[in-house]
Amino acid sequence: MKRIVSKSIFTIFVLTCISLNCSKSRAMGTTERDKTYDIGICTDKGKVNPENEDTCGVFTIGQDIVCVVCDGVGGSAAGSTASRTAFGAVKEYLENNGLGSGLVEINQNLAASFTFADKKVREIAASDSLLKGMATTCLVAVIRNDSLYYAHAGDCRLYAGDFSKLEQMTEDDSYINMLLADGEITEREAKRHPLRRAIINAIGSKSNELYVNSCKNGTPIQDDTYFLMCSDGLYEELSSKRISRIIKRNATKDGNSISKKLVQSANKVGGNDNISVILIRRMNNIKPFDFK
Repeated sequence: MKRIVSKSIFTIFVLTCISLNCSKSRAMGTTERDKTYDIGICTDKGKVNPENEDTCGVFTIGQDIVCVVCDGVGGSAAGSTASRTAFGAVKEYLENNGLGSGLVEINQNLAASFTFADKKVREIAASDSLLKGMATTCLVAVIRNDSLYYAHAGDCRLYAGDFSKLEQMTEDDSYINMLLADGEITEREAKRHPLRRAIINAIGSKSNELYVNSCKNGTPIQDDTYFLMCSDGLYEELSSKRISRIIKRNATKDGNSISKKLVQSANKVGGNDNISVILIRRMNNIKPFDFK
């Protein structure tokens, strides 16, 4: 269950997260200029929820590659509608306005696409009482000139790995993180807190005004590194160490196969939420690794 919490007055909106659509997992190989990337995508409804509220996919803006993961909030049709609307709105805005020529413009245009999506989700929610209260988290990554840029709102995560470790690049917009930052709870208490999955920032949320977290610089995409985008359905079931181990053990397989393996593993240990994964790496990164 994902909740949206007002960070100002702490009013809690309890929103049961069940799914709407079960999207088939798919792989997408794409080329940026003369460099080819292996981008694997997999999304699943999990074992508990009857439908899938997550939306994820990849598209291109000129020579740039854009990867998106959205995790809907609101239950049933609402959450699914929110995530699909946000995905479509981000894509529409970037197709019409582009990404700009440098870090500042990329961040500005990504933030503007989130704002555009926020408006679209709010408009649709206001037009249908069954969609009242819907919202969605959103994570967008852009591949340009062998570097990765990103923006996010909510608790979908971006990780960077090199087959020996996995590091979280984004910080969750969560109630728990706010409590931890204020020193009100410990890391141990956070793991069992009743509001562990509450978020304080989302596209379309009526609880808080949207704010967009932007990257401070582009991260080089090297031959020995990979990037993982995912919804909380993955990392709530699998630790970073286990995720890294799964990717390493399947390193010789294509990105889609690895993404499916991650989703299958999350389902095996619980599958309590929808699970979405996008794995990004170079094609020449598909090679044997030393497991000693």
